[in-house]
Amino acid sequence: MGTAASASRRGPILFRPPFAKRLVSLPYYLWRHGRTTVMWNLEPDSIAAIADDPRAMARQVADHVRPGSIVLLHVWSRERATSRAALPLILEALTDKGYRMVTVSELLSGS
Repeated sequence: MGTAASASRRGPILFRPPFAKRLVSLPYYLWRHGRTTVMWNLEPDSIAAIADDPRAMARQVADHVRPGSIVLLHVWSRERATSRAALPLILEALTDKGYRMVTVSELLSGS
């Protein structure tokens, strides 16, 4: 059985503020504790006009993506079946445009 230190997280700790709320003290707290705040620039399943249409969500991402974009999708619950259906369409559209998917850590490191 390992020690608590051997089970701890190694490398940078990334934080996504829920609902994009960046309260006045949050950036300072995160900085003081060695955390990196990560925001996103595309969130197609939060646009009411397209949230029920996987193809429209994929088009939204493909039309607005740029190098370094971070796409946020909420796919965890049963109610988010549309987002799960949009994901392969989004990946295909971005691949067709020549984009490569990377983790946020890779994006931040410039890899």
